[in-house]
Amino acid sequence: MKNIFSKILIALAVIAVMGFTSVSSALAFGDASIYCTGGGYFDKFGPSQYWSEFTSMGWCNAPAGNNWCENGQCAQNSPYNTVTRSMWRTYSGSQQSNYARWNMGNDGGYWYWFAFIPSNYATTSRAPYTITYAGGSQYNFTVNQNAYSNIWVTPGSRTENFTQIMNTWLSDATSESPSQQIGFDEVQKCSEASQYSAYCPGNHTRR
Repeated sequence: MKNIFSKILIALAVIAVMGFTSVSSALAFGDASIYCTGGGYFDKFGPSQYWSEFTSMGWCNAPAGNNWCENGQCAQNSPYNTVTRSMWRTYSGSQQSNYARWNMGNDGGYWYWFAFIPSNYATTSRAPYTITYAGGSQYNFTVNQNAYSNIWVTPGSRTENFTQIMNTWLSDATSESPSQQIGFDEVQKCSEASQYSAYCPGNHTRR
């Protein structure tokens, strides 16, 4: 009996590990999913020389001394150890040159949306985001990334959540001087009853 019980436990552990590794870069916490910039859920476009990667920055790479635990998981623990921990940066301009897309699954239901703004390499005051949802509808808005540091931000003018979030887009077309930096880090969708739910990973604010 003890041997059978041990085998059952081992089988359950294998299933759990497979479940974590199969998500690649979409990290799920209950009814929330986080889409990282280090894997197959994130696509970059535009000249490669204008992209810079920083491997010690962003939500998937909690700095020493921070303890960003969410529902028993922390940024430095599984399943993050199978994901590239990084953020990307490009510079602003008057026309679109470099941009990126987070592929967010097209799941049914209603979701709150968040973007993580890292503490560095995000100085633009007009980061232009687009959320596609409900089979192709678009919601366009800007975020003053320079006003935030290591926090999840959601659109301030949007009081309801989105149905069937498909993608998030972020562009370098901010119409600012070329010295401004646009930070590309994790995005999140959360299906909890409130945007301030404890089950939406991370500290959140409205822009």
